[in-house]
Amino acid sequence: MVNDLRNTYIKQPYEVLPLEVNFGSLSILPRGANQIVSSSASAKKWKRTESDNKQDATIEFLVSSTPDILPPTNCKVRLSVKDGTSGYDYQVTVRVTFDSGAKLEEELFIRVMDR
Repeated sequence: MVNDLRNTYIKQPYEVLPLEVNFGSLSILPRGANQIVSSSASAKKWKRTESDNKQDATIEFLVSSTPDILPPTNCKVRLSVKDGTSGYDYQVTVRVTFDSGAKLEEELFIRVMDR
């Protein structure tokens, strides 16, 4: 189940959740940036009561640390998150490089909870 609230999602631990980030719809898309040529993603987790204690969770939470670049515009990427521990929040950082050399970054926030 997805609850989209400005890049914020809620998932249960069992779910594998595909997510898309459309960099082409951002108002800050640099001039001359026509398509994404490379992408990467990483994840951090923390307990809601201990937000200063972020831990790397890339391997356990991301299906792949290289999001797929989606045609036909090549300005959108897709990644999937998996598993997760109930009671933890996750921050997924997606970074892309465009053909012009421009680099952009977006964050997604996922709360994992049993319902």
